[in-house]
Amino acid sequence: MWGICFDTLICDGKLYQRAVEYEVLPDKGTAYILKPVSGIMIFVEKIEPVDRPPAFVYGEKVSPVSHSDWKGSIRDIIWHFKDNDYNYYISVGGRKKSRRYYSADLRRFPV
Repeated sequence: MWGICFDTLICDGKLYQRAVEYEVLPDKGTAYILKPVSGIMIFVEKIEPVDRPPAFVYGEKVSPVSHSDWKGSIRDIIWHFKDNDYNYYISVGGRKKSRRYYSADLRRFPV
């Protein structure tokens, strides 16, 4: 399952409002985060489920449509509440790009 994390204390706040892949544990009160960081347990009410997974996942190799010469990877995925859609941040050549992208702005490229 995918959702948006609303716990400001997890990972020193680095997962706050970030898209996370998780599974709900059998006790139904706890979730286990799988991506972007695995091995973290969180109260399930601190995650807001979303109706669809992101088009790209953390670490996936992408290239912006507007800069086909850039080869990078997904470094961060957030949820844009007003647009009701994912926004992606990428790294190119180990450098973080500050621009946010929608899924239509990116394309996969083979490894």
